[in-house]
Amino acid sequence: MIRANHSKSWVRFSKYYTKILIGFFFSSIKYKGDYEEKGLPILMISNHFSFYDGFIQILLNFKVFKRRFNFMMLEKELSKNMLLTKIGASSINKGKRSSIASLDYAVEMLQNKENLFLFFPQGKIQSIYTREFTFEKGLLSHILENMKNDFQLVYNINLINYGTKLRPDMFVYYETHTISTNTNAEDVEREFNRFAKSCFTKQGVR
Repeated sequence: MIRANHSKSWVRFSKYYTKILIGFFFSSIKYKGDYEEKGLPILMISNHFSFYDGFIQILLNFKVFKRRFNFMMLEKELSKNMLLTKIGASSINKGKRSSIASLDYAVEMLQNKENLFLFFPQGKIQSIYTREFTFEKGLLSHILENMKNDFQLVYNINLINYGTKLRPDMFVYYETHTISTNTNAEDVEREFNRFAKSCFTKQGVR
């Protein structure tokens, strides 16, 4: 597998590049959530609906959580752009025995209180109108079954609203929980869907 190789200069560049990118395509970003700093590592679970996924969470992390950002992508894609390792990318080969090393690496990252690990449970891009989320099996269960320390779990749902504007507003919803070693993947999936439903309701979707 390919491990992340964070570079302070590239992380700073990603912050400014992302601000420009999101600022160009969106009228505003509205952050909706509460967070209490507890000095724990963070696992962020987000909906996956567009090219902008990842960039949105980079900004959310800089604004709210202020952790070292980490995420996984397919090894065949990451190997084409190794510079992404400098802003926190690591690799996984789904369905292969080598994927166990990637799963163990995710557990390792969440043992360090300076880290945030971003996880898209759908495993692929789906419509922003997806209302019921089915988690891809494997990564989350492995993390929860092998973690020996507490961490904070952040649910993140991102939705857009055009209204009468040419460029839409981005609504970034987040909710934070402290997870202990007896939490299971089914509980997390159920709670994520509850949170997602509440976000759609706030957007006026019934």
